[in-house]
Amino acid sequence: MLNKEVRTRFAPSPTGGLHIGSMRTILFNWLHAKNKNGKFLLRIEDTDKDRNQEDAVKKIFDSMNWLNLKHDEEVVIQSNNIERHKEVALKLLAEGKAYKCFATQEELDEMRQKAIDNKQTPKYDRRWRDVCESQHPDKDFVIRLKAPLNGFTEFKDLVLGDCKVNNEHMDDMILLRSNGVPTYMLAVVVDDHDMKITDVVRGGEHLNNAYRQKQIYDACGWECPNFAHIPLIHAEDGTKLSKRTGAVDILEYKKQGFLPQALLNYLVRLGWSYKDKEIMSMDECVELFDITKVGSSPARFNLDKMLSVNSHYLKEMEDVDFFNAVELFAKESSLSFDYGKEARERGIKGSAEVKVRVRTLLEAYEMLLIFLEGPGFFGKIENCEIINHLILEAEKNPWEADAQSWLREKIAEKEGKLKDVAKKLRVALTKKTVSPSLFEIMQFIGPDIFVQRLKNSIKVDI
Repeated sequence: MLNKEVRTRFAPSPTGGLHIGSMRTILFNWLHAKNKNGKFLLRIEDTDKDRNQEDAVKKIFDSMNWLNLKHDEEVVIQSNNIERHKEVALKLLAEGKAYKCFATQEELDEMRQKAIDNKQTPKYDRRWRDVCESQHPDKDFVIRLKAPLNGFTEFKDLVLGDCKVNNEHMDDMILLRSNGVPTYMLAVVVDDHDMKITDVVRGGEHLNNAYRQKQIYDACGWECPNFAHIPLIHAEDGTKLSKRTGAVDILEYKKQGFLPQALLNYLVRLGWSYKDKEIMSMDECVELFDITKVGSSPARFNLDKMLSVNSHYLKEMEDVDFFNAVELFAKESSLSFDYGKEARERGIKGSAEVKVRVRTLLEAYEMLLIFLEGPGFFGKIENCEIINHLILEAEKNPWEADAQSWLREKIAEKEGKLKDVAKKLRVALTKKTVSPSLFEIMQFIGPDIFVQRLKNSIKVDI
């Protein structure tokens, strides 16, 4: 396999959106392929019609496109390959590597209960394995694989190392159901073989499936791909990741205002790292990624750390790029962001102050409104002598280049202190108690809007 083109795949069932764990699996597959100058493929496993959701495939594509993790060849739809799956099952049957099993559900239930009563692992007892065809009844049957009876099924996992299971603990799995529908185990193996997949990178929960799939590869006489089972992602407290702790549709993070490059940067370090590098571009990750260096212990998802990474990327953006990113986010989120040229210029100037204070595009949008909104934007405050004085002075003797010196001077004229009116001014000008620098806001919005916002926030009697 050393001279073969590396080919990886992601094979989701269309039963819902993709979450953090799914996206990390896609990312690791994509990076492994690109690091080896190979190809990353996509297969939709849609054979379970009862569980499929109508919009799930669109969500899968939308999530991958948002993060720019594109597949390299035409998407494979598993349900289109059912006849091919049947063909392989029947070929194994004809070669004596599989057999017809006529056990009823009642008999299977009885076997299971007997094993439980004897404190054994329930498994099929192979009662039809060696029955010659002349003794077969005329009734429905399934096709089962003739699994090896002794020895071990083993492989070297790229992440976990040597993996093996005693064949005494395995049973003869079903390949084709009585209704002619192939099982998941068979379909996956046939599809991976036909797609020429060389490396199967997936979650650790599939490890037990790998032993069964290896037996099918061996029975078919096909070369088995490399397996790489990556550990699960746990919540920060070590428990199973849930919706409450981050296991939500990945597109929800887009709605919250995460940048795709920041999300990818955070995801790649959930289980893999290179030296002490915290911030890495995708080009760097492609160059440095090594699937064999993925840790064997569960990674822990931390939303605050992901927000911190997102904040870093926002800070590093040029002011105009930051403003444009917020504008695009607002448009895609159906948020109002339709302002004139003058307001836009204020917003771009204000971006320097905003981008160092926010962690998401949503927070940035809310804060940029301070610079974009006109005089009608206000927050209610109580009137006082100093506020009235500031209004009069801003109308008669407005500041030019230095809003900070002007504000301190005018407050001092009334023997006041900045700290006594700063909160009122901030609320009147921004509707918030936390915002960029009060002086920066004044400088960017200018004296006219400053006066109008103060007037709109109090009942002025002067």
